Amino acid sequence: MTLVDYLTLSISLLSVIVAAISLIRTRALAAEQLELERVTAELSAKQIELIEREDQQRKRPDFHVDLTKLGNDHYFLVANRGDGSAFDLNFELVDCANSPLFADSVRMFPHSELKAQSRIKVPAAIHLGSPSTYNVRLTWKERDGVDKSEDFSVYL
Repeated sequence: MTLVDYLTLSISLLSVIVAAISLIRTRALAAEQLELERVTAELSAKQIELIEREDQQRKRPDFHVDLTKLGNDHYFLVANRGDGSAFDLNFELVDCANSPLFADSVRMFPHSELKAQSRIKVPAAIHLGSPSTYNVRLTWKERDGVDKSEDFSVYL
């Protein structure tokens, strides 16, 4: 063999080595890229799930109960601060021997629907002998028909 043949052979071998190294690196890079795509897909699925859960949470009612005096009269204020409506809303005083609620107040319930960002005034007969704290239980149905209940401690 001549010098030109050796040179040609060595250049060919060098190009085969470079091609093999390039192929190995490309396969490793492709594997990393597939793994990254898998992780990205999992992250996207979790983000969609979180967004859906937050959207459902926003559509729920969020209640607040307070006892307030307006003029000479006292009222239990039941406020829905959430973005969802509550259906068949019931109001009851828990462990209350002498209920301050009027008969008309009791007939207000169950309230068919308390819409988002709205409130109900429940008249109450508060006097000097009334307790300083009342325990209130609200029960309602959400839009999907699920029964919910929440207790509140209300202070004068």
